[in-house]
Amino acid sequence: MKLLTPLFLVGLWCCTTAQAQDTLPKFSARDIGREKILISWTNPFPNCIQLAVQRSFDSTKYFTTIYSAVSPELPQNGFTDAKMPAGVKVYYRIFYVLEGGAYFFSVSKPIGTSNKPGAATLPVKEVPKVKDNKRYIKIYNRDKPTDVIELEISQYKKYKDSITTKTKDTIFTVSEDAVMLKPYIPKPTWKPSIYIYTNTKGSVDMHFPSVKQHKYKVVFYEEDGTELYTIKQVKEADLTIDYGNFPHAGWYHFDIYEDDKLKEKNKFQLQKLF
Repeated sequence: MKLLTPLFLVGLWCCTTAQAQDTLPKFSARDIGREKILISWTNPFPNCIQLAVQRSFDSTKYFTTIYSAVSPELPQNGFTDAKMPAGVKVYYRIFYVLEGGAYFFSVSKPIGTSNKPGAATLPVKEVPKVKDNKRYIKIYNRDKPTDVIELEISQYKKYKDSITTKTKDTIFTVSEDAVMLKPYIPKPTWKPSIYIYTNTKGSVDMHFPSVKQHKYKVVFYEEDGTELYTIKQVKEADLTIDYGNFPHAGWYHFDIYEDDKLKEKNKFQLQKLF
């Protein structure tokens, strides 16, 4: 749980700058010193039900969520990233979901940019590390920004050889005296839902054991994202949807809402009966 004081201060800052800032999906990422980055945004969507700030050392992939808004519907809000490693360019983006299931990703933004076209980015600099007449290399971990180590150059060469020959991880140069370790990430595998899944008869089973305590809504989609139909309220703990309710065999996607908040996005595959 976040402390009230930092959030309150961020809220005050956002209120004073709201008029100068564009609305989502645009946002600002500003270096405020002491290895801290202020991410702020103006939200024009009162029906926003989920909002997260994500960070990566790559401009297009490997983003991880570093903050989830407690009140995503607030008109102005912000978050201070206090764990940004010095001397390394990082990228931020915002992911948000609206009622009805529509979701969006902002364009990724490096440190120090504004919403104005052509704004300059902060240069990446690294002060050379020399101790006892020995050169040291600083090693950052892409997935663990606070996990930073320094190795003397001869030790670093052994470390690099070990990474190259014994793992699928990669290392790339950040500056003259700093490198970034990129842990290997295998392609994600699909995990069936525990709420909606196909059965041996070719139909679709729905299992909502907490249906008496919560309101559940389910939206089904074609594989291309076209909405198929909606069950506005699931009233039974166990239901079966006949194969005939789906126009063809293949993959179908669905969104599950619990008390009007997105709970799960997943899919299932219907096999041909004959």
